[in-house]
Amino acid sequence: MDNAANAQPPIPAFREPPQSLLSSLRFLGPGFILSASIVGSGELIMTTTLGAKAGFVLLWVILLGCLAKVAVQLEYGRYCISHGRPSFQAWNSSPGFKLLGVHWTMIVTLFFLIATFAGQAGVLGGSAQVAAYVFPTIPLWVWIIAIAITLSLLVFHGQYGPVEFVAAALNFIFISTILYCVASIQTTPYAFSLADLGQGLSFRLPAGTMPFAVAAFGITGVASGEICMYPYWCIEKGYAAWTGPRDGSPEWTRRAKGWIRVMNVDAAASLIVYTLATCAFYILGASVLRNQPKLADGNEFVLQLSSIFTEVLGPGARGVFMLGAFTVLFSTIFANTAGFSRLWTDMFAVCGLFNVEDRKSRLLSIFVMAWIFPAVCGLIYLTVQKLLILIVFMGIINSLFLLVVAWQGIVFRYYYTYEELKPSRAYDIALWVSILSIAFMAWRAFMAIFQ
Repeated sequence: MDNAANAQPPIPAFREPPQSLLSSLRFLGPGFILSASIVGSGELIMTTTLGAKAGFVLLWVILLGCLAKVAVQLEYGRYCISHGRPSFQAWNSSPGFKLLGVHWTMIVTLFFLIATFAGQAGVLGGSAQVAAYVFPTIPLWVWIIAIAITLSLLVFHGQYGPVEFVAAALNFIFISTILYCVASIQTTPYAFSLADLGQGLSFRLPAGTMPFAVAAFGITGVASGEICMYPYWCIEKGYAAWTGPRDGSPEWTRRAKGWIRVMNVDAAASLIVYTLATCAFYILGASVLRNQPKLADGNEFVLQLSSIFTEVLGPGARGVFMLGAFTVLFSTIFANTAGFSRLWTDMFAVCGLFNVEDRKSRLLSIFVMAWIFPAVCGLIYLTVQKLLILIVFMGIINSLFLLVVAWQGIVFRYYYTYEELKPSRAYDIALWVSILSIAFMAWRAFMAIFQ
């Protein structure tokens, strides 16, 4: 196993994987964190906005955004279990030219990580908008500071267990809230039919919706940042350490296949959660917001979105919406604060700022970035105060960066996959469908920037 696993908290090694689906459920966890990160700004803001602008006709874009990138995520999970390396350390050791002493992908990644501050600023700002509505006597900027400090306190320790627990709890709250609202639509004038859903699977793209469709694809489902984060959560959960270093023995192959199977179950569970939530938000936007006045960007944006709940459940339901909205947005910025603290830490290690085998240095870096990340996001939002623009920008950046992520997925599959872990042809077909979908939407994202 590569030395990245040595930088993780000590986990019992050589653990036999569970054999049944039911017993595998006990070892899920990375997907909970991923779902908490995914179901947030993209769903509450980008997806509902897309539904409001296009109606049901772009439901296929939402489904594509959720389904098309999973195979690449699985390839990253397979790599980290068999090699024990997180994403950026793996990228830096890949074949290809180097610039300033690091692999060329790391230069691109640096720009992506910097751009991420802007996108997550929109998420933090949305959380503060909700809090400011519930407690209007407290200014927005105070809520920005309070939420930023809370985020830092939740993740600065660098431990995996608390992050998984909080993420799982937030998953339960926002899924329950949004599915309840969708079910309630059917008893109102906004009820939707199977014909409406069928219209959303017609694969049409109305004029003027391309920038939003591209952003929605990039930010819904597993975005580029979440794919890069997933190996970190898999390693910290213990999948790689439980597999142990490759020694060519049948026992290692059995363990590796077993923990990869558990990882697949974990990814499938998170796929179900975020696909249900994403489609539910889109349906709410298409059925309710489609008939509302045009959404105006700014500090009242989330309040306008609350009409989703008030129109469906009545004026008294605004509190239900605010609970759901805050949970969704806070879960995203929470999981991303934890995740990007690790991505930045990995970047620092790749650049030689500390030895990756030094666990104390790694935890110190996570500690520092856990305070810097939300603080910078808060400052950006207070400067711009345009939540929707920040979210759309992040969606387009995600679509573009997915090209690099997908390319490295190809490298993992065809350069680093051990013969004994070679996947099936069906898996390879799914991987290439995923990669081609990413390439197409990245090209559309590039075109949208220059239109």
